[in-house]
Amino acid sequence: MKKIYGRFIAIPISVLTALSSLHYFSALADTKDISENKQVTVHFDISGEGVEFDKDIDGNILEIKDITADANSSVRLPEHYLVRKGYSFSGWTDDGVRGYPIDSVFQVGEEDVTLTPVWSDLNNKTSYNIEYKVEIDGEDTELPLTLQNLKQFPGTLVKISLLAFDYPQNTYAQIGWVYDSNTYLGQQCIIMPEHDIVLTPNWLKYYKLKYTAGDVDRLNGATTGEFDRLEKQDTGLAEAGRFSRNGFKIIGWNCDADGQVYAPLSNYMMPSQDVTFTAVWEPITYNILFMGNTGKADDIIKIEGKTDTAIICPEFTGTKTGYYFDGWKFEEKIDGVTQTVVYQPGDEFIIKGAKPGMGIYLSAVWKNGTPPSPEIIYGDANCNGEVRLNDAVLIMQSIGNPDVYGLEGSAQTAITERGILNADCYNRGDGLTNMDALAIQKYLINIFKELPVKE
Repeated sequence: MKKIYGRFIAIPISVLTALSSLHYFSALADTKDISENKQVTVHFDISGEGVEFDKDIDGNILEIKDITADANSSVRLPEHYLVRKGYSFSGWTDDGVRGYPIDSVFQVGEEDVTLTPVWSDLNNKTSYNIEYKVEIDGEDTELPLTLQNLKQFPGTLVKISLLAFDYPQNTYAQIGWVYDSNTYLGQQCIIMPEHDIVLTPNWLKYYKLKYTAGDVDRLNGATTGEFDRLEKQDTGLAEAGRFSRNGFKIIGWNCDADGQVYAPLSNYMMPSQDVTFTAVWEPITYNILFMGNTGKADDIIKIEGKTDTAIICPEFTGTKTGYYFDGWKFEEKIDGVTQTVVYQPGDEFIIKGAKPGMGIYLSAVWKNGTPPSPEIIYGDANCNGEVRLNDAVLIMQSIGNPDVYGLEGSAQTAITERGILNADCYNRGDGLTNMDALAIQKYLINIFKELPVKE
């Protein structure tokens, strides 16, 4: 016989009080969210023959009334005793198996529940054995005196021991005791039947719960994490900040055991197997700041965009005495080296994302003196350095729908002042007309050999 000493589980007294009256063993029950606004009733059935209410010291009857509570909450049972000739009142039960002492905490579910009194017959002098039997690695274990020679009369409440045993190599952990296929936590109660009972440890095995960032780029720091978790136990899943990735955030965890996606910090019942959760990433939406650096709040431009998408660098009308605006400067570190790129209004800027907690901004480039005269590329309405059919399309759009595509239109691709200067390529000086768009089309099919055209 092995001699393995038990240990008391370190649980605060307040928690033990709650655990002692749980309606269901938490390791085996489904976790449910609290049902908003749903009310349930705890009814006390005292209709048995000869049942009376107890009285206080002044002779007043202490009635026991039904309790209304929120679904999936806890209630405290009445502290009053019941009286019945020839019997002792032990507590309450809802199934004839589990007992709940007076003034204890009772967990309600989502349905009304009826509790009935538990009675011990004072005329029944026969007691029965309560045996704790512990087997580890196939051998019986010697028990401490507190678990030996226990007897109780039928109808009394047997409070389950808090003692738990260590398993070699910590491959298993004991969570409560098992009797008649039911599991009881320490301090929960069994209604003593009219026969001996045997309690055995509820051994639960440890399995691996692994987190992985997945096969993705732009990760910072750790990419995996692994933990030991007990089977059939609720565990809180990792928070959204478990892994760090530039430009992305975790919105869930994909479970390889059941194929479902769970929200960060949600409850998960650990199965009897190893489990891997892979991060589900979503691109972050940024407010890209274009800083005018003029000291004026109005000269800060914000454009919204998601990681791995493109935005159009805006035109800038701010001024700075003695300087002229010469583009938008963006700096980033690549392999530890700072790289600088200057974008011109109308250029595409690809949002690559930033480290968590950091923003993305571009700064105005100011140069001394007056701006050089811009090079005119006749027909280049969208200012991309080429003359194509889409330049003709933009001219017609800006004329036909100026609120969207005209100067200061709402579209990102709206024509700019520079674009208007380039686009005036037919009878230059008469402003934008459909003839400018037609001239570009004729130029592209070699009817006009060059732009601008004067007729």
